[in-house]
Amino acid sequence: MKCSRCQNEDVQYFFENNGRIYCRKCIAFSTKTVNLKSVKNEKKIYYHLNYSLNLEQERTSRLLIERYQNHQNSVLKAVTGAGKTEMIYGVIEYALNLGHHVCLTMPRKELVIELAKRIQKQFFNIQPILVYGGHTECLEGQFIICTTHQLYRYPRMFDLLILDEYDAFPYRDNEVLENILMNSIKGNYVFMSATIESGDVQVLQRFHHQPLPIPTCKVMGNFMMLCHLVYQLKKYQKDKKPVFLFVPRIEMTRQVQKFLKFFSIKSHCATSKEKNIHQSLEMIKSHEIDVIACTTVLERGMTVENVQVIILHGEHPLFDKETLIQIAGRTGRKVPYTNGDIIIYTNRQTKAIKECIKDLQQSNALSAIKS
Repeated sequence: MKCSRCQNEDVQYFFENNGRIYCRKCIAFSTKTVNLKSVKNEKKIYYHLNYSLNLEQERTSRLLIERYQNHQNSVLKAVTGAGKTEMIYGVIEYALNLGHHVCLTMPRKELVIELAKRIQKQFFNIQPILVYGGHTECLEGQFIICTTHQLYRYPRMFDLLILDEYDAFPYRDNEVLENILMNSIKGNYVFMSATIESGDVQVLQRFHHQPLPIPTCKVMGNFMMLCHLVYQLKKYQKDKKPVFLFVPRIEMTRQVQKFLKFFSIKSHCATSKEKNIHQSLEMIKSHEIDVIACTTVLERGMTVENVQVIILHGEHPLFDKETLIQIAGRTGRKVPYTNGDIIIYTNRQTKAIKECIKDLQQSNALSAIKS
């Protein structure tokens, strides 16, 4: 016996009720599915950017189209800030104009909302459909942008599926989500991330050709950590530099917010339990607040001009190598602010911190050789 949705074959997960067989592994997902209709576009679908892709981005974009034309799956490894979103626009445009059904999916709702804002402004003659928890009124369309949790609705529906940040929580190591995703593909996929070992397609440089910022590790006790934190944040406040302050636990964001208030540092919290994350991002961009105290919910896909990054209690196991690399990748993403601080305050220098620094240094060395 095999579950048609999550591909489970373990008999202990199956049970019968009123003559129907159920799979406990994926029973949390609704049985309601969508039947996407065939498409014939009257107008050519296209995208427009207010800037040009560099040669490496152009090469990667063409290569992804060629691989899709040849019915090949692709894994794209691109360093943080390489501009991988723009690199997939070409293959999305190509597939849509063939009348193919396209899905752009990612593990977290915040990433879906942020990315959809960009795509809605940059693609023309197509209306992307957003699907995520709490936003499921409209499910049908040629171009779906959704969380990986929503893919159960689309069995064998997508000619092209692009999975961004495929090594991110909660998708990573979740067998049910992985199988549901693979079950939604009838054509080919493109998987993308900065923190994987290798890929069929690789981009080793940021789009502006500047090196990746390297974290600074500061080992100290808890009291001195707070003293240094306030001193550093007051400096950034004076220079009008926005800050992402990463902490390992949700409850710590509120504690930090109350603490910073004593020093007239304006802050908001961003966690999986907050509903106003995008409002907080807009406020820090406009300098209405100085700091966003956040969990790893902001480790990927979020870009704020000239942002500086501080990690508090970097010794916590939550901050593994991949997470630290992604967090470090928030800085230096936009011209002219191609550098930025990443300060890790920690009780000890962990293996993950050392490996993160080593990996980023190696990426810069490889990029320099290629240049």
